[in-house]
Amino acid sequence: MKKQLLVIASILFSLGANAQGAWYPQATGFTDVSSGVFNVSVVDANVVWISSYDGSGGMANRRDYSRTTDGGATWVAGTVPAPAGYNWSMINAVDANNAWALFYDGIPQIGGGLWHTSDGGLSWAQQGVGTIFNASSFPDVVYFWDASQGVTMGDPNSTEFEIYTTTDGGTTWVPVPGANIPDPLTGEYGIVDHYTVFGNTIWFDTNKGRVYKSTDFGLNWTVSVTGITVPTGGAFDLVFYSATNGVARLYNNTTGVNIMYTSSDGGSTWNSATPTGNFWGSDFAWVPGTASRLVSTGAAPGFVGSSYSDDGGLTWIDIEMLAQRTALGIVDTSTMWAGGFTTSPTSDGIYKYQIIPVITCADPTITAGTSAASDAFICFGDTLTVTSTGVVAPTVGDFSGVSWVISSADITGTTDPLNEPSLVATYTFTFPAPSNSLRQLINDGTLIGGPVPYGTYYWTPVVFGNAIAINNPPVFLTDLALDATCTIGGVSVLCNVLPPGDPLCLIGITEQVNSSVFSIKNIYPVPVKDNVNFTLNAKEAGTVTVSVKDFVGREVLSTQFATHSGENKLVLDMVNQSAGVYFLTVTGNESTVVSKFVKN
Repeated sequence: MKKQLLVIASILFSLGANAQGAWYPQATGFTDVSSGVFNVSVVDANVVWISSYDGSGGMANRRDYSRTTDGGATWVAGTVPAPAGYNWSMINAVDANNAWALFYDGIPQIGGGLWHTSDGGLSWAQQGVGTIFNASSFPDVVYFWDASQGVTMGDPNSTEFEIYTTTDGGTTWVPVPGANIPDPLTGEYGIVDHYTVFGNTIWFDTNKGRVYKSTDFGLNWTVSVTGITVPTGGAFDLVFYSATNGVARLYNNTTGVNIMYTSSDGGSTWNSATPTGNFWGSDFAWVPGTASRLVSTGAAPGFVGSSYSDDGGLTWIDIEMLAQRTALGIVDTSTMWAGGFTTSPTSDGIYKYQIIPVITCADPTITAGTSAASDAFICFGDTLTVTSTGVVAPTVGDFSGVSWVISSADITGTTDPLNEPSLVATYTFTFPAPSNSLRQLINDGTLIGGPVPYGTYYWTPVVFGNAIAINNPPVFLTDLALDATCTIGGVSVLCNVLPPGDPLCLIGITEQVNSSVFSIKNIYPVPVKDNVNFTLNAKEAGTVTVSVKDFVGREVLSTQFATHSGENKLVLDMVNQSAGVYFLTVTGNESTVVSKFVKN
């Protein structure tokens, strides 16, 4: 599925009477942009394995996976050493070390194999070489109940579905006798990663609308007819949320309509049902620990988002309709993952549902944080970064979170930023609000220097709650109507955005605030008045020379400081210096760092 642009905004939602939560992005580590999450194998709240697919529309075959052992705080990606051209059928894991990777040969669309790791992906070995999945096979499913007991199946190879079981972790695989497997229909086959498990029972679905079932770890099988007619090249989805109750559905990606059947006898018989609400088409899964709660996800253009049902799939309630969600992996009502698409290996690609504490508008801990700008002026072609640390935002109402606004005047402490006369522009908003909020402006003439003249402007962080949408879906702060009683503006920080060719940018001094030995940060106040305060991070103790040069490169001040390893708070007297742009230079230990500041 080709990835669509994801908006940063999110909405608070509930999956229970008192449970409030949201999808938090996590970085998959996949290096290929637009990598989608093909399937999710959840072990517990900490250990999850995922496989990938080409979400760019290029249909490339993929063998990369990723794993987390800390609940998604970090994901480590890798590649299974299957032959080039092999593509994922699915991945299945039982703990942080043991996982099985099943592939089909994506070039001839036939053949494939099974690989196993027992060391968390550091090494992989093919299982059943010469005994399972030959050149005529098409592997579909692998599932392990524990590190020993497992089953794997593939399309009919000769006369029967190709099914094997193991009781030793896959060291040996035993073929299930054809007499134990109902005969396939003409042209019938399974679907990769299409199966459902409850207890010792496993079911898989076929392209002919049938469901195969085993209650003894795959040793013996029965088959039933759902009543679903699957179009050529299509597939239906299947979930059982108890030993007896299950849902089968065929989804139309063009219309968003489901053809749905339910079973109350373990899949022996099926009855037509009509779901209401958005039963999304990418994936759906049971929430363990509940009687009949299901969650669905959608990634098809025009049908994106997530929803849940508390009555076994008959009635669906939207969680959100803001972003493409792919495969699901669910631990319980408070911990689940939904796949997405990777835009950067360090930023996103998968989303975790987490409970959010309720922070009301009257909560005394609410703050827009401590704001700062990376520079007091920004030359053409450079990038300004504004940050606010220690942010705490409300979490109540339809929309809440943190954003930033640009204004031509200082609006510190504003409670009505969108109606400030000096308002110039707003940024996207983020929910839930991170403790550290960051926004950037590239001085390329698109905004300032385009419809807005070059000059001095202010950046102000804004936290808010109880907002409502006036444009759907809301993306920027201006798409919301804010509640002034639940909105707090932080301290405005100043930056002078300079036009191309400005003399202040042509003095031949290059700014470099970081080196392997030093870094300069937190120059304040902005602008400087009598003293310039700054923090110097030093790798080791020593003596440094600190000098200040004006915009023509003339040294106006120089002094030395003894520094210790770590943060050093330093102050320079600028009382006798005239207003203007200056460069602060720190030299020592064969290293130099330079930062700009403005004095009024």
